[in-house]
Amino acid sequence: MPDPTVAPPQLARSGDPFAALRVVHFVSRLRRNETLQVRDVTAALNAEYLDWYFSEKVLLAELVQLQANWSISFHGEDRIVLDRNERGHTLLIVDSTKMSSFLVNEARRLADACDEELRRFTLGDGISADN
Repeated sequence: MPDPTVAPPQLARSGDPFAALRVVHFVSRLRRNETLQVRDVTAALNAEYLDWYFSEKVLLAELVQLQANWSISFHGEDRIVLDRNERGHTLLIVDSTKMSSFLVNEARRLADACDEELRRFTLGDGISADN
């Protein structure tokens, strides 16, 4: 018999904790102190999660949210820098002693949000924020 646990592909949406958790987990492993093209990061993210599709727009939205959360937590320290060059949007993650713990805490917060959404879905007879 074929495996019945096959899952349909997912289209990542801005603000979705499941997509955001994957973005934060992926971003935490990117090279630091090096400017990266966001379109290259998007391609690598899609290669990492073959059952998901992340558009550059969704990735940028999640990066802007991460940048805002950093700014709120560490006033005035630009460590997640979004910019543009002739090839498009760029991302620079400046390494610091706070960056790893910040990303871990963001991932934990998002994992809790995922758990909460799953709990609401289960207790609500399959009703989610999408319904």
